[in-house]
Amino acid sequence: MNVGIIGSGQLGRMLIMEGRKLPFNYYICDAEMGPAARISDGYFPVERYREFVDKCDVVTFEFEHVDERPLLYAEEQGKLLPGMNAIELKRSRSREKRFFTNFHLPTAPYVISNFEELNKALDSFDHSVLKKSSGGYDGKGIWFADRPHLPEHLPPDEYVVEEKVDFDYEASIIACRGIDGEIQCHAPSFNLNKSGILIYNSAPCADAGMKEIAVKLLESLDYVGVMGIEFFVKDGKAMINEFAPRVHNTGHHTLHGSSISQFEHHIRAITGLPLSDARLLEPSGIVNILGIELSAEMLNSILKLGGTHIYWYGKEVRHRRKVGHVNVNATTEGELSYKIEEVMNLLYSSNVEAFL
Repeated sequence: MNVGIIGSGQLGRMLIMEGRKLPFNYYICDAEMGPAARISDGYFPVERYREFVDKCDVVTFEFEHVDERPLLYAEEQGKLLPGMNAIELKRSRSREKRFFTNFHLPTAPYVISNFEELNKALDSFDHSVLKKSSGGYDGKGIWFADRPHLPEHLPPDEYVVEEKVDFDYEASIIACRGIDGEIQCHAPSFNLNKSGILIYNSAPCADAGMKEIAVKLLESLDYVGVMGIEFFVKDGKAMINEFAPRVHNTGHHTLHGSSISQFEHHIRAITGLPLSDARLLEPSGIVNILGIELSAEMLNSILKLGGTHIYWYGKEVRHRRKVGHVNVNATTEGELSYKIEEVMNLLYSSNVEAFL
């Protein structure tokens, strides 16, 4: 079987690396030869998207903000999984919020406003988060505001004005749905985010209703593949912050901590294979490597901790950019917390804010 992946970043790369366990070929379509293309069975520039789709039996994507042409042509040919409905929903924060409301999925209180009426919308809450409806990810297109002070220099767009939630912690779940409707959910993870970027995460954490919400969301979309869903947890109850219709940064811990990784799960789902149980084998997590080269000393010190695996993405190192991550495994949750702290110290010298 020929599997097509639109996008050539690290998520596509890990899809191929984990997908090599199965007897499939993997082809990449993107504007440039990124990390995924360099280990694929073939690369197609985006201008050759028709040839790419025609060669593949099934087509997926590693990121929702990719070129429209291969997505739409793959959908037209009945080959795109997940489908365009999930992509279109994710590309608009306002549509995403309305969907949560329509299907009675818990989320933070919000109003949707056009650009001209933002001042009025800001009166809805004492403390607000303004989210530009289009083009946002990794903390981009988000501003904080206290009534009545509207941030300056906001770009024109539709906005979601959301009540700022005084949450206890952030968490996520990786869920997968097969062509036959089977659903498997990985263990939820605790996430530490700063400036909209995941710094580290650890599994397991309390479910707080996340699995039930994930199942309802997947079924509501008739979704096929892996989805990452991020939550705020307050007083033991989860509310959706956002979802990603693809494999997700918060699911990297499954590479070494679970019975099956999110990446193999996704390939199995879109090719119609049995999903297999998603079981956490031992406490596990990751630390993202943001905008730094790994020195020989860092490399040696991280690996000497034991239960650590380094993934380097092969990308140009730039400020705030995710250029790799460290998988961390342990026998107890206490040991996992200790190891994550040690990796953080080795990478960032207890000052990760300087790298954001």
